Amino acid sequence: VPGELCLAGGGVARGYLGRAELTAEKFVPDPFSGEAGARLYRTGDRVRRRADGELEFLGRVDAQVKIRGFRIEPGEVEAVLLEQGGVGEVAVVVREDAPGRKRLVAYVVPAEGAEVSAAELRARLGERLPEHMVPAAFVLLEKLPLNANGKLDRRALPAPERGSGEQGYAAPRTRAEAILCEVWSEVLRLERVGIHDGFFELGGDSILSIQVVSRARQRGLKLTPRQLFERPTVAGLAEAAEWADAAGGAALQGPATGEAPLTPVQRRFFAQEIPARHHFNQALLLLPRERLDAGALGRSVAALEGHHDALRLRFRQGEDGAWTQLHAGSSARVPLTVLDLSALPDDAEALEAAAERVQRSLELERGPLLRVALFERGGGRPQRLLLVIHHLVVDAVSWRVLLEDLESAYAQLSRGEPAALPAKTTSWKAWAEALAGHAGSGALAEEAAFWAEQARVEVPTLPLDDAAAENTVARARGVSVRLSEEETGALLREVPQAYRTRVDEVLLCALAGALARWTGERRVRIDLEGHGREEETVGGVDLSRTVGWFTTLYPVVLELPESGGAGAALKAVKEQLRSVPGKGIGYGLLRYLGGGEPATADAEVSFNYLGQLDQAVSSGGFFTFAPESAGAAVDPRGERPHHLEVSGSVQAGRLELRIGYAEGMHRRETMERFAGWYAEELRALIAHCISPAAGGYTPSDFPLAGLDQPALDALLGSERGVEDVYPLTPLQE
Repeated sequence: VPGELCLAGGGVARGYLGRAELTAEKFVPDPFSGEAGARLYRTGDRVRRRADGELEFLGRVDAQVKIRGFRIEPGEVEAVLLEQGGVGEVAVVVREDAPGRKRLVAYVVPAEGAEVSAAELRARLGERLPEHMVPAAFVLLEKLPLNANGKLDRRALPAPERGSGEQGYAAPRTRAEAILCEVWSEVLRLERVGIHDGFFELGGDSILSIQVVSRARQRGLKLTPRQLFERPTVAGLAEAAEWADAAGGAALQGPATGEAPLTPVQRRFFAQEIPARHHFNQALLLLPRERLDAGALGRSVAALEGHHDALRLRFRQGEDGAWTQLHAGSSARVPLTVLDLSALPDDAEALEAAAERVQRSLELERGPLLRVALFERGGGRPQRLLLVIHHLVVDAVSWRVLLEDLESAYAQLSRGEPAALPAKTTSWKAWAEALAGHAGSGALAEEAAFWAEQARVEVPTLPLDDAAAENTVARARGVSVRLSEEETGALLREVPQAYRTRVDEVLLCALAGALARWTGERRVRIDLEGHGREEETVGGVDLSRTVGWFTTLYPVVLELPESGGAGAALKAVKEQLRSVPGKGIGYGLLRYLGGGEPATADAEVSFNYLGQLDQAVSSGGFFTFAPESAGAAVDPRGERPHHLEVSGSVQAGRLELRIGYAEGMHRRETMERFAGWYAEELRALIAHCISPAAGGYTPSDFPLAGLDQPALDALLGSERGVEDVYPLTPLQE
C-alpha cells in the first residue's frame, strides 16, 4: 500500500526558520510517541513496505498529477519502464498539447545497441500497471534534453507525432471490437474510436447507450445498456457481447394487433384534466440538407407507420369513462401534407401558423397520431419538414429511432429500392403486458415503504411572486442559460470521473444548490423524468428500437449536507438518487397498475435531462434542426403540472439549461436570477471536479463492501483507480 514516509525521533527539528506555514504543513504532531510536543516530519516521499521489510521509493507526493480523474505518480511509471529490457533512460510527463486534453507521455532512450518499439513497451506496461497509468504516447529519443544544470529540460521535450504509440487510438483486433468502434464513432460523432477508449469519457450517456445497443444489434452483436455501464470500453464490452441468434429469442416481426394495457405514464395522462387530449404532442421542425421528393417522402412515412406498431395505436373512452388502447391496421392514406408557402415574401409567421394547424389535427380514436408536413417555400429557399406525433406514442428516445429509419427508408426509396428497415425489437404491446404482469406479481411490495418515506419528508414551498396567478400552458414562459463549449466538454467527459457520477446527477446537484439558495432550506423535492426503458425490470426484452412513450416520472427528495463543499454535496446527491429502487419505474407501477398505491407528495419542480440532441439528427444525413417555431405542441388551456419545469440538453456542443415557469406566478427577473444561481452552482461543481483536490467514492460504487461514507473516505480518501472493494470472509475449517 503506497504511503508518505514520515520521520520521527530525536533527530527531527522543530521546524523551518521563519516559515511558520511550511512548518505547520511538514512538522505535524506525532501521535505514536506518547510525548507531549513530539513531531513527525512529512518527507514528501511516497514509499511502500515490501514483503522483505525494505522500503521501496515510489516517487514524490508533490510530483503526482491527475489525468481523467486518476492520480498518477510519473515516477512509478518511470520505474517500471526502466525495468524493461532495452530501456536506457526515461522521462514520463503530462502534456496538454490541445486545450483541455491532458495525457501522459513517455520519452524513452533505448539502451546502447538495443531496439524497442512503442507497441512492445505498451504491452509490457499493460501487464504491470492499471490502464490509466499506461502512457497515452511513447516517444523514442536518442537522448533526453538537459538544461545547463544537467537536469531534464521538460520544455525541450518534443510533442508526440501522430502514430507515436498514442493510446488515444488502439485498433480493433476482433470483429466484435471493429463493430463497436464503428458504432461508437457514429453515435458519438467521432472520427475514430480505439478499443481502450471509455464510452462516458468520450461524452456518452444513458440515452446514447440505447443507440449503441440498437446499432450493434443491427450489425449482429447482442448487448445491453447495463453491460455498457459495467464495461465502458470497447475491449471490455466486446468480451461481454454475444452474437445475435436469428433463430432464437427474436421479436415478432409482423404487425401487432388487438388491445394493449395502458402503461403507467399513459394512465397518468388520462387521469389528468386535459381540455384537448388530442393536442398533446411532440414535434420536430427540420431543415432538409437536400431537396426532398414528396413521393419518396410519402412512401417513407408509410413505411415508418407500418413498421413501428405504436404509431398505429388508437385510444377510446368507454361509457364508464375508462380509456383503452388498441392497434389499427395500416392505413392506405399516408399522413403527409405538402403546403406551398412560396407566394409569401416572409413565410416565418405563416409557417408557424400552418404548423400549429397540423399540431391540432391529430385524433385519438380514429387517427392518425402521426402527421408530416412538407413546406415548399419557393425563391430558392430550402424546404421545411414538420413531424408531429402525439405524446401518447412517442418519447425522446423514440425520435432517434424514427429519424434514423426515416432517413434510411427515404435513401432506399430514392434509389428505386424497397424500404427495408432493421428488425423489430420487443413490441410496445409485449412491453405493456410485461409491465402489467410485473405490477400484479407482488414483486413491488417492498418498494411501497420507500415511497411512503419519501412522501413523509417535509420540504419548503417555492416562493411565489403572485400566488393568485394562473398556472396554465398559455402563461408558460422560459429563461435559459448556456455553458461554453469548453465547459460543456468538461461536464460531459471530465466531471463524471471525479466521483463516478452521471451528468444528470451533476445537473441535479447544481439544481438542488440553486433551490436551496432560493428557499433557504437544504431539502428539496423534485419530480424526475427518466427514459423508462429499464429492461431489467421484467427481463427477456429488448427495447433498443421500440417506439412508444416509456417515460417514468417519480419524486425524489434531495438533501444537501451542512458542510463539506462541492464534493460532499455531489456525493450526497449521487447516493440519494441511487437509493431509488429500480430507477423509479416501480412508483408508476404501484400508483397506476395496482399492487397498492404508494403514498404521494406533490413536487413543485420537475427535471428532465434530454441528453445530446446533436446525435438525434445523424451526421451527414438529410436533416438538421430548423430555426423557426413548430407551433404550440400542447393546448394552451391546459394546466401546467409543476411551478418550475427544468430541462437540460446539449446542442451544437453546448449545454442549455431551460427553466419553464408561469408568467405572473413568477416574474421574469426572478427566474433570470434563479437561472443565474443554477449556472453558478453548476460551474462551481465543474471547477471542483476537474481540480486536483477532487475525487472519491460513495457506498453505491462498492455495494459488496457494506461501508458507509465515513468508512469509505477513511479507507480510500480521494484516490482514484480502485476497481472494487469487498469484504474478506474468514476461511472456514
